Amino acid sequence: MYASDQPKKSDLIVSLGGGDGRRIKKALQLYKKGFSKSREILYTGREIVNPALPTRFSKSTFLLQGGVKKEYIGFVKRGIIVNTAEELFFIRDYMLAHHYKSVLIISAPVHTRRIKMLAHYITGFEKRGLDYTVSSFDHKKLQHNFYFLNPSIQGSVFLEFEKLIYNLLKYSNFTIQDTAYNRKKESTQWKNAVQSLRSYINPIS
Repeated sequence: MYASDQPKKSDLIVSLGGGDGRRIKKALQLYKKGFSKSREILYTGREIVNPALPTRFSKSTFLLQGGVKKEYIGFVKRGIIVNTAEELFFIRDYMLAHHYKSVLIISAPVHTRRIKMLAHYITGFEKRGLDYTVSSFDHKKLQHNFYFLNPSIQGSVFLEFEKLIYNLLKYSNFTIQDTAYNRKKESTQWKNAVQSLRSYINPIS
């Protein structure tokens, strides 16, 4: 499941939802190094990381304090998208609407293979002329050959196999008509978010 790429300069950076904050931290680190050509950074999922723990923090506040200007921060809240497949559908539609050709996607190491397969087989980035790089927050620390032997992630690794099969079946050409995404993409909420993300659902007051 470990298929993390070396980060590559792209039109925008996207930090996928979930996790303990390491994804948005990695995204900001790369942003500061100039990996977003448009200077735009987009994140999905929850605004607050670890809401029930003392270590919780606001992603938007974190980015602002890290030097990202408010107008370059985009947020797609949970509800508009509910899973990784819908995140990729949204990113694809957003890129097409704003004429972006490349994206750097940041997630956890264990998710990188599934993200790539969904981007290739389900959302069809390449077919639309879109380039994607999928990188993880600790790309250099994990040794590929010993990934499955790490006790702390074995459960997550095997769960990824289940998720991958489920996603590929659920969003195949034969079944996608029955998904919530297929109905959602025609909604005003989805279309407005794709066309004008920052002004439509920016969480920063």
